[in-house]
Amino acid sequence: MLTWNEIRTRAAQFAERWADTTKENAEAQTFWNEFLAVYGVDRRRVAAFERKVKGLEKGSGRGRIDLLWPGLFMAEHKSKGRDLGEAITQALDYVQVLETHERPQWIAVSDFGQIRLQDVTTGQAEQFPLSDLPGQVERFAFLIGKQLRHQREADPVNVKAAQQMGKLHNLLEDSGYTGHALEVLLVRLLFLLFGDNTGLWDERGLFYDLLADHTRSDGEDTGSVLGRLFQVLDTPNDRRQVNLPDWLNAFPYVNGELFKERIDLADFSPKMREMLLDACTLDWGAVSPAIFGSMFQAVMDETERRNLGAHYTSETNILKALGPLFLDDLHAQLEAARGSRAKLQHFLDFLPRLRFLDPACGSGNFLLLTFRELRRLELDALLEYLKGQNIFDVKSHLRVNVGQFYGIEYDEFPAQIARVAMWLADHQANIEASRKLGQNFVNLPLNQAAHIHHGDALDVDWLTHLNLEAGAGEVRGVYVLGNPPFIGASLMTPAQRQQLLTLFHNVHNATELDYVAGWHIKAAKLMNTLSRQWPQIETKTALVSTNSIVQGEQVAPLWSSLLRDQKQVITAAHQTFQWSNDAPGQAAVHCVITQFQPAETAPASRLLFTYSNPKAAPIQQAAKFINAYLVDGPDVIVTKRSAPFPHSSHRMSYGNKPTDNGHLIFQTREEYDTFLREEPSAAPFIKPMLDAHDFINGKTRWCLWLPQADPAELRRLPKVMERVQKVREFRLRSTAAPTRKTAETPTKFFYVSHPNGPYVAMPRHTSANREYIPLGYLDEHTVINDAMCLVADADLFLFGVMQSRLHMAWMRLVSGRLKSDYRYSPQVTYNTFPWPDRAALTAKQVQAVEKAAQQVLNARTSHPDSTLADLYDPLTMPGDLRAAHNALDRAVDAVYGLSASSTEVQRLALLLKRYQELVPTLESQARPARWSRK
Repeated sequence: MLTWNEIRTRAAQFAERWADTTKENAEAQTFWNEFLAVYGVDRRRVAAFERKVKGLEKGSGRGRIDLLWPGLFMAEHKSKGRDLGEAITQALDYVQVLETHERPQWIAVSDFGQIRLQDVTTGQAEQFPLSDLPGQVERFAFLIGKQLRHQREADPVNVKAAQQMGKLHNLLEDSGYTGHALEVLLVRLLFLLFGDNTGLWDERGLFYDLLADHTRSDGEDTGSVLGRLFQVLDTPNDRRQVNLPDWLNAFPYVNGELFKERIDLADFSPKMREMLLDACTLDWGAVSPAIFGSMFQAVMDETERRNLGAHYTSETNILKALGPLFLDDLHAQLEAARGSRAKLQHFLDFLPRLRFLDPACGSGNFLLLTFRELRRLELDALLEYLKGQNIFDVKSHLRVNVGQFYGIEYDEFPAQIARVAMWLADHQANIEASRKLGQNFVNLPLNQAAHIHHGDALDVDWLTHLNLEAGAGEVRGVYVLGNPPFIGASLMTPAQRQQLLTLFHNVHNATELDYVAGWHIKAAKLMNTLSRQWPQIETKTALVSTNSIVQGEQVAPLWSSLLRDQKQVITAAHQTFQWSNDAPGQAAVHCVITQFQPAETAPASRLLFTYSNPKAAPIQQAAKFINAYLVDGPDVIVTKRSAPFPHSSHRMSYGNKPTDNGHLIFQTREEYDTFLREEPSAAPFIKPMLDAHDFINGKTRWCLWLPQADPAELRRLPKVMERVQKVREFRLRSTAAPTRKTAETPTKFFYVSHPNGPYVAMPRHTSANREYIPLGYLDEHTVINDAMCLVADADLFLFGVMQSRLHMAWMRLVSGRLKSDYRYSPQVTYNTFPWPDRAALTAKQVQAVEKAAQQVLNARTSHPDSTLADLYDPLTMPGDLRAAHNALDRAVDAVYGLSASSTEVQRLALLLKRYQELVPTLESQARPARWSRK
């Protein structure tokens, strides 16, 4: 049987092969033959084409099913662009007239460009582009006799349950019941509501009956009855009072210390009691602990409460981290063990010997999903192992337990939720096992608990928390996983910044690091200790982070510490993708996943997941080496430079920085015209001014430009002097000494870089949707601000290289980003770029670049009504401009010895190699581009 990785590889090849097909009749049958072959299914053995159907209305124009796999699968095909909804309707008509045993459970329709899959029973449908098939292959798991590993998102049941608890929380808080007691009460109620609906005690609905039948309708005694119930749940059956009422004694002993702490009783109102009764009627069995936990956490925050769905991390994204870390390998081990009881027994013995740590666990999403997947693997293996055998004690065979899971969480309430949610997930897994093994069991009293520590992960000793000393000999794997806090370097508190400086002691530029870097370095140190003390333990880490840690100035301090000092290697990685669940109003976070482990234990294989855009499905590929930029290329770390390499005689600088509180700037034409009407003599001192947005979108502002103005002239311009005085006052109020110093020269911008002649201007930030950052020539009469960069006296050759696809590839590799937008920097991007040595080029090569660069400028001028935003939108880029850019790309590639068919990976490999050759000899030894320490 094919592995999922093999299926994904086949799917990628299939999608590429069929990308440009349009005609239904010509290729439909070949399409479905090859589609089934992606999964290793021989169509001729299971399904037939053009199956005739009877019973449809005459004249309907229908009568043949394109593809039918009786009892399982039907496919209908349309030409590209046709309505797939209509095709589904046609297929459903066919289903109705088929014999019962022939009716499929699944229908797929396609027009070569899109695939739509519908469950006939539930009506649930998913549609996606054919190009996304590699990331969607598990949706067709039924083709090979498997179930899709369920990826339930924030469905209405979870949202409704969380909202109900949120309302109850608000009422209790408004009544004065707050703080720790409220948090503990809500967590306990969560456990009771879930247990009441899922068979955690012998009789379903016990908790509802207790509230409905044994509390007053005015709510007066609800709190005291709950307090009494909590005591009962914490008391073993053999130690309970003889006279305890049956309606309390019917509840089992829970243990697990969930009900041990005595808390103040809550005073319930009639509305609160009724709300709790309403919560009992929800289908808690359909609630996912992983989804609900994060939503439940959100109800405690008034601002977060408005958008519960935004606080759930989708299972799809979590599985991106878990798959390469351990899950894919465990699935492969299970497949290899099938048919061998000895191998299956070894696999079943192996699973309980794994440990999982999420050092920023929140309400437990990563741990819960890991636990669920591990229990499903165990159950699958056990069912295979027990084929044809009776089983008398299910519980003894299920050995994966919540005690294998460890978490660290800064906030107390999420830590409590995580601990309880793990028990709920355990109960759900037990229900599934009971159903499949034919023997019901409940795991009460709770003898084990997830080890969730309430504390600061960057201060806690992770090895001490794992507590491996006693049983380390039995442990075979320790995996660190999660998504630590997304806090940028500029947003950290002084205490957080000090934590990082302590962890990255003596590392140059550690102040540039985001907070998440602390989790990376602690994970590396933990794994090194584990490998040193217990060599039999496999240890790996997979962390989700904002993509800023693999871009710009953070790369050197973080990855030189990890890859060089801590001797780690990146064994798998997801390049930038959008981390979200599409909740309304949710800000997109652009993330990467980095999986790393000690180099001495790392396998030779590497897995890299690339994305055509941040919202696309991942494409998996094997890599020889994954470097700090998450590309398959040389092991090099690019560090910022104060000047370009010698082959470029032109320096880049930032544009002019006003620091004027707007007093030197005219934001609108109306403001500009009004000022000149009032003071026309000021006209010689006003210049057009552009920021990046103006430059891209064809807008203009104006500024007072006074560096060379004669004092006598200025004093004859009262309106100008009024603005200059306001600049001086604004700068004097600044807390920054350099700004106060420039109050001495209020007629000048804070920072001036304006050239005396023509220059090339470039936006510092630009959309990632653009293939090229648009550059342009401006003259000395136009001022740019510090949202732009400039190169004075730049000739056409330099312009051409900067505007080329080659330079854009370098920019994407080393520059920082603002979300997904590119952030160009003179020090990090321009100065580190390996410029060609003009002295080594032929005149023909130089002229080819200059000519192509001029053609790009000419193509722009042929569209005078279009802005750069219009011209460089991939959807509206004119053909002549694209052709000019293609010619420029070829000319620049030729200068670097690259062929016209070179890929971006090949371009980057060459540029990184040249960078290594250009850096000082000390940095290009066996450990190239090592970050120096002070």
